[in-house]
Amino acid sequence: MIFSIVIPICNGEQFLHECIDSAISQDLSFAENMGKEDAYEVILIENGSKDSSPSICDEFAEKYENVSVIHKGKIGLYSARQVGIKAAKGDWILAMDADDRLHQKALARLFCEIRKFEEAGELPEFILFDAAGMGRPSTPLSKRVFEAGKVYSGSELDIFKKSLCMDDSINAMWTKCIKRDIAYLGNTDLYLNYGEDLYQTAEYLDRASAAVYIGEILYYYREDASSLSSTYSEVYVDNQKITWGKVDEMVEKWHLTEQVDQINRRKALTCTIAVTKLIYSGMSFSEKKYKLGKLMEDEFYKKYYSYELPDWAPEESLYVRKFEILPNPTRALLGEAVKTGIKNWIKGRVR
Repeated sequence: MIFSIVIPICNGEQFLHECIDSAISQDLSFAENMGKEDAYEVILIENGSKDSSPSICDEFAEKYENVSVIHKGKIGLYSARQVGIKAAKGDWILAMDADDRLHQKALARLFCEIRKFEEAGELPEFILFDAAGMGRPSTPLSKRVFEAGKVYSGSELDIFKKSLCMDDSINAMWTKCIKRDIAYLGNTDLYLNYGEDLYQTAEYLDRASAAVYIGEILYYYREDASSLSSTYSEVYVDNQKITWGKVDEMVEKWHLTEQVDQINRRKALTCTIAVTKLIYSGMSFSEKKYKLGKLMEDEFYKKYYSYELPDWAPEESLYVRKFEILPNPTRALLGEAVKTGIKNWIKGRVR
């Protein structure tokens, strides 16, 4: 089998049919003399859903020979992906999120590139491609610094490692095709819902002997305000500590000391994002006050919040940052929370 598409699913009923349909309706022109079930498989890892996602997964698995489902408890995104990768039979692993779509010719294009590199005797284990938002399907989400089609190996692979340190443009698991030989990281007891993409990408770049960038949009991302990344959870900072610990480990191993300042600025952004999620959440004022105090006493927060934010930090983070660095940040942030709450209440009344 050539490809395994791994899809973790937790409460994804709204867009799940569309997501899985995009995976099972791939152009198979590349798989001559090969049945769909031999060309690729789709592995659904149902991860503690409370909606109809489990039954939807079962329906697809019953209907299609190359679709299987693994039902798990709420184990988190990292563990769900790794469980799926461990079960995979394909030589290459692709990751999807349950509310996104795969380009119809994604597998065909990847197969063509893989075959080309095989024939040239320089097959990379790490293949990066582009994604676009569903609202702008012809515009890549990220700008790349890599030369399309060039295989980077040896010291040249540092450009990928430095890119991982500089910003989040290569973080996403769903912009990669990874050789199964390096894809399974184990540690499926690790609960990691936030920062898991960066954690795994750092490991893959450390394991890969070569990487390549394909300058084509093969994936469509749904920007959803109700997504996991847009809500506040105390687990957020705890998860980010694990991820940044992994990045620190790799940066030291890669001897990229010149990237440490930028990484610390990104850690500061992590702190600001946590504060932003908290003060704009739907929690009560008393909850916000308690959790903000707890957050600002966290050792990670105290160590990194005062670093300058990266140049590419989003406007919302830059706005909240102004309150964070005031002499009395708690008062200022809670004041912003109250003001926002009043505005939302007024909007609700008007509706």
